[in-house]
Amino acid sequence: MPLFLITNDDGYNGPGLAALYQALKPLGDVRVVAPAVCHSAKGHAVNTHTPIRVRRQVVEPFGEIEIVEASPADCVRVGLFGPGAVRPDYVVAGINTGANLGVDLFYSGTAAAAREAAILSVPAIAVSRYMKQEFPVDWDTLSQHVQRVVETLISDEFRLPAGEFWNVNFPAIENDAHDPEIVFTHQGTLSHDIRFRPLTSTDEEGNNVTLLEYVGDYSQRGQAGDCDVSSVFGRKVTATPVDLCTTSHTRLNSVRQR
Repeated sequence: MPLFLITNDDGYNGPGLAALYQALKPLGDVRVVAPAVCHSAKGHAVNTHTPIRVRRQVVEPFGEIEIVEASPADCVRVGLFGPGAVRPDYVVAGINTGANLGVDLFYSGTAAAAREAAILSVPAIAVSRYMKQEFPVDWDTLSQHVQRVVETLISDEFRLPAGEFWNVNFPAIENDAHDPEIVFTHQGTLSHDIRFRPLTSTDEEGNNVTLLEYVGDYSQRGQAGDCDVSSVFGRKVTATPVDLCTTSHTRLNSVRQR
C-alpha cells in the first residue's frame, strides 16, 4: 500500500487535517507531520537559520504524529529528511478551510507544502474547500469526496511527473453534496479585491499610528474565462496541474532574439 505524508497550514488540530486523514486511510498508510500553529497565507517560507522544534504526540484521530514549530513547507522537509524519515509515495496537503484559487497559490501555505514536495520530486496534491457562511463544511461527507478525487489523481492516468503537483478545490455547497465530475482547468491570474479600512491607534510611546484592516471581498475577485476561480465559484470541483517554472518563456525567447 502507498505511504501518504499529510500536512496542512491550519495547524495539526485543524478539522480539515483529520478529514484528510480519514479520506486517505482506506487508500494506504498515513503519516502526519503538521504545523503547531496556523500558517495560513504565509506562503512558501522555510527556516534555515534556527533549529526547528519537533515533538511527537498522540493526537486523535491520528495516533502519534509529529508537530512541527515551523511552516507547512518545513513540515514536508522534516517529513522527508528528519530523523527516521521514510520517503512517502505521495504528499497531500489540506483539507484547507478556504479555497486556494488563482493567485492564492502564491500566498497559500497549503499549496507551498505541495510545491515543496514537487521540488523534492515527490508526487503531491493540495486540497482546499471554498468557504461561505451559509454553507458550513460537512467534514465527513467532504472526506468521502476527497478520497474519490485523490484516488483518481494518483491513478496511472492522472499521476503527474516529478516537479508538478495537483491543486484541488471544492466549492461551497449545501451538505457538501459535490458533483462527481472533476473539472480540469487552468490557474487564474487576476488580482483579489484589495481594500483597506484605516483605523487610528496610539503606540506605546503615545504616537498616533494608522492601522490598515483588510476588508477585500474574496468573492469579488477577478475571473477569467473557465479558470479555477470561475469554475469553483460555479460550484464545480476543480483540479489544476501546477509546475514549478515561473519563467516567461515568451519574453525570454524575445530578448534572446535581439
